[in-house]
Amino acid sequence: MNQEKPKSKHKGFASFLLPNKPPNKVGVTVNRTQSAKEPSLRNLTHSEANSPIKISKRPLSFDIRNGSVMNTELLVPPTGSLKRENSLSDSHLFDEDFENSNLNKPLEKYGSHESVLKEGVTTLHPIPTVKARERNFLHGKIGVNSLLGSPELDRICPNREITIFVGTWNMNGHSAPKELNDFVLPIGMKHVPDILCFGTQESCSERVEWEVSLQETIGPSHILYHSTSLGTLHLCIFIRRDLIWYISIPEDASLSVRPGSAFRTKGAIASSFMIFGTSFLFVTAHLTAHQEKVKERVSDVKKIVNSLDLPRILPCKNKNKDVTQNFDYVFWSGDLNFRLATPRSKVLEWLSNTSFPLPSHLPHGYMHYDQLCTVLADGAAFRGFSEAKITFPPTYKYDPGTQNFDSSSKQRTPAYTDRILYKQKNARRLSGALENPPLQCLVYDSVPSITSSDHKPVWGVFKVHLRPGLDTIIAPSING
Repeated sequence: MNQEKPKSKHKGFASFLLPNKPPNKVGVTVNRTQSAKEPSLRNLTHSEANSPIKISKRPLSFDIRNGSVMNTELLVPPTGSLKRENSLSDSHLFDEDFENSNLNKPLEKYGSHESVLKEGVTTLHPIPTVKARERNFLHGKIGVNSLLGSPELDRICPNREITIFVGTWNMNGHSAPKELNDFVLPIGMKHVPDILCFGTQESCSERVEWEVSLQETIGPSHILYHSTSLGTLHLCIFIRRDLIWYISIPEDASLSVRPGSAFRTKGAIASSFMIFGTSFLFVTAHLTAHQEKVKERVSDVKKIVNSLDLPRILPCKNKNKDVTQNFDYVFWSGDLNFRLATPRSKVLEWLSNTSFPLPSHLPHGYMHYDQLCTVLADGAAFRGFSEAKITFPPTYKYDPGTQNFDSSSKQRTPAYTDRILYKQKNARRLSGALENPPLQCLVYDSVPSITSSDHKPVWGVFKVHLRPGLDTIIAPSING
C-alpha cells in the first residue's frame, strides 16, 4: 500500500497562529464596547456589587484573526479566573514567575477593566543578564548546562512528569460549536495538561478556523506546535510555551486504506517528536465501518502500523517495522468503528436501565460484547495497547442536535466507536514492577453536551514520565 504524504503545517520553534496579512497597527489593541466612563470596582455601591452579573466564560481572549485582545463582555473576571494560570499543570513550570506577576495580585489593586487587560496581557518581567549567561546553552554541549540534561529536566519538571490530553471526535463534516470548553477544558480535568492533542475524523473543511477555535479556548499558555491532515483526517498538537525549547522537530506519516477514493475518509495520520530524551507517537485513525467488518478493521490496523515510516530523522535504536514499537509512548485515538455485537433492542434496554457514569470499581455490563475488547484480548491487533475503563455511555450513533440515539431508517445500534488506546515501550517488563508506572491514564470520558455530530467527542488525560536526553537530539529542528 502506497504511503500518502500528509498536508503538514510545521510551525517550528515559534509556533503562533497569526494572520497572513500584517495588521494595520503594530501591537495589541483593545476592543471596547462600553463608554469611557466605566465605573471601577471601588465605586460600586453595596447593592450594585452584590447584584447578579453575567460573566462570560472567556472574558479575555486573543483574537488571532485580527491580532487584538477581545473582551466581549467587558466585565472583570472573578479573582479565581485571574489566578487560574497558577494551576495550569502538575509540572510546576515557572510557578515562581507567576507568583511574582501581576496576574496573581488581588483584584482590588486594579482601578478599572482596562487596567486588568493591560496588566494581564502586556506585563513582561526583566530577565537578569547574569542569569541568562548562566543558562546560555550551546548546541551539542554536554555538561552542567545541557539544555536537555538532568539538571534542566529537574528544574522544569521536578517530578520528571508531564500530563497529556488526547481528544478524538468524528465531526460528521459539521463545523465545531462556538463553545468548546466542555471538550477542551472539561470540568473533570483539574489542570490544563502540558500537551494537548486533538484528532478529528470527517473533520470540517475550515481547518484553520478549527485550530484557531482550539487556541482561543486553551488560551495563551499554549501554542500550536504542529498540525497535519490527510483527506478528512486532521491532527493538531498544542504544547505549553515553557516546553518549546525542549521539544524536537515533528515528523509526520500517513496512510489511506482506500487509495482509490477521492475523499480519503479512511486511514490514519501520525505525528512523532521527542521531549527531552523521551519519544512520543500520536496516531488518529478512521477505520472501516459497519458492524460485520471486524476483519477489515483488523486488516486496516495491520496496514497502518507496518506502513507508517517513523521516525525518519530522530534517533531510534533497532527500528522496527511496527511503528508503535519505535517510541516510548504511543497514543492511538479515533473512530475505530468497532461495535457492540448484540441486538439494538438489548442495548437500548440496558441503556434505559443504567445510570452514567458507571461505577469505576464495577465491571461494565456490556463490554464483553464490544468488538475492540475482543480484538485486544485475542491479540489480533493493537498488541501491547491498553484502554482505560469506560464509564460513559456509547458515543455513536446520535441524531445530530439531540441526545437521542439513531432514529433514522438505518436504526444503528449504539456503540463505542470512538476510543483512545495507549502503549508504552517494554510495557510487559514494567507491568507490576513499579508503584507509579511511567504511563497512567488519569481520566477517560466523553462529552455528551456537544450535539453537532452523530458522534460524541472522547477525551483522556495521561501522566507520563520523562527522561533526560542529549542536546544533539534537537539538531534537526535547528538545522532543518
